Amino acid sequence: MKMKLKIAVSLLLVLALVLTGCSKGTSTSGEGGTEEFKHYKIGVALYTDSGKSTVAIKSFLDGIDDAMNLEFQFTTLSTYDEATNKTKIQELISAGCDGIITTVDMGTVSILEECEKAGVYLAGFLTDFNYSYYAEFDRVFGSEYFLGTVADGYIDNPIYSELVANKIIESGKKNIGIMIFPEFAYPNQLVLANVFTEKINEYNQTVDEAEKINVLEPTVLNFAPMEETYLSEHSEIDAIYSIAAAATNVYPVLVANNRTDISLYTSGFEGLDDADNFGTGGNGCYQGIVFSSPEAIAYPLVLMIDKLNGASFPDQPKVAERIDADPVIILSDEDMDAVKTHSIYYTGAFSESALNAEDVIALCASYNDKASYKELVNVVQSFTVENMK
Repeated sequence: MKMKLKIAVSLLLVLALVLTGCSKGTSTSGEGGTEEFKHYKIGVALYTDSGKSTVAIKSFLDGIDDAMNLEFQFTTLSTYDEATNKTKIQELISAGCDGIITTVDMGTVSILEECEKAGVYLAGFLTDFNYSYYAEFDRVFGSEYFLGTVADGYIDNPIYSELVANKIIESGKKNIGIMIFPEFAYPNQLVLANVFTEKINEYNQTVDEAEKINVLEPTVLNFAPMEETYLSEHSEIDAIYSIAAAATNVYPVLVANNRTDISLYTSGFEGLDDADNFGTGGNGCYQGIVFSSPEAIAYPLVLMIDKLNGASFPDQPKVAERIDADPVIILSDEDMDAVKTHSIYYTGAFSESALNAEDVIALCASYNDKASYKELVNVVQSFTVENMK
């Protein structure tokens, strides 16, 4: 049997695979199309139970589960409570999950111990596993039961902060606020804030005093909305760079206080308001948004399926890795129009996914002897706004 599969990552990447000899069960004969795939139950532990990202992730997995004979069980983890996370993972293990994909690096060592005892594989998605990587590398990344992680955007590349700084310089805004989540949970947010500030400071050194931009020290949002008093205490603010998700933590406060004249640059977006009031549209409050594509979950999922099937890529790393997921960066009306039209993140529709079930199957070493680890990483890093245009 021969099958030609095309990875649909917009216009940039076309991956044609010819599968010769489907001895590992790649055919999908029968009405359900799952007869030749072994059934696996995968736990998916998200950091939130609502919002566009959650809807899109579930839509993507729902779009591929039948074709691959997979069953997904979801739970929600805490960003600050290790005990809660351990309990949630134990529940997934007790429910019969063969593998677990987690979006939170909180209590990972104890969680991994539970997985090892049960023979359950663990992998990450939308998290750089920063604490585990630097403090517990051998214990976590060295474990045969940890398969690696794909980060929420770039791990060490602060490109979005630099781009936002450039946009603010071009806009003529002079007083900028910064919002971040607590460093213990999201250490890279402070790094991004510092990169942004340094970029503005470089500009300030080249202009007269009257042209300089004032950047306030980052304000930490303890997983709660920005205080309304922030606006009265800093009435001169004309732009906010909220690395901490502004759709739920900043924008509603601006609306309630009639301050949508403040330009908002943020990560992620949750509702139609975010898109309809972006750039030159609506109240124009949103001027910059960045997010990671839900399809990036293909990275841990493919590694997990192969591990469960006892398969591996010929170029598979000996030690689990953490890789970037090139982010979708929206800084123009054209960018937003592309996202509205061609992103499962925005629409929640599997028909807008950059990958379908056949594409995911083709990425698995279990089902395609021409698949490679390099190819998997390349595909995961191709879900950018440019590929949506």
